[in-house]
Parts: sequence; structure tokens; C-alpha cells
Amino acid sequence: MFDDLMEKDPKMMRIRAEIEARGEARGEAKGEVKGARMMVLAFVQMRFPALLDQTRKKVKRVTTADELKQLFQQLINAADEDAARSLLT
Repeated sequence: MFDDLMEKDPKMMRIRAEIEARGEARGEAKGEVKGARMMVLAFVQMRFPALLDQTRKKVKRVTTADELKQLFQQLINAADEDAARSLLT
């Protein structure tokens, strides 16, 4: 009976919905970070394969998709391997 009341209570329903929405948002953010990491790694593997291990270490330290996207843009514009290496330190 108590469980039934808790499930039908509008306030409890709203709280549950908010918790679920936060969980979904966290999941989406993690997925976006994972995708951005894969994008950076794939690019470096193609253009600067000697820097792949260093890149793996760098992308593990970066925690937001925006930072990873910025790194990706910088790597695209890197003139050579030395320039790319300096972005990874």
C-alpha cells in the first residue's frame, strides 16, 4: 500500500523523473566524451602514428568533450609532428 502511494504521488513522480533525467544527461555526456576521444585517437593514428601512446595518455586526462574537440581542431592544424607533440604535453 505504501509503495502504491509513493508511485502515484505527484511529488515523488517528479523527483523520480528528475533523477532519471540527470542520469540520462550524465550518460549522454560520457558517450560524447568517449566519441571525442575515439575521434582524436583515430586522427593521430592516421597522421602522427608515432604519437599514439602520448595521445592516449592525453585524452585520458581530458574530461570534457569540448576540450577534446578543441584538441582535435588544434591537431588538424598542426604543421608537423613536433607541433602536434607540443599539444599533447
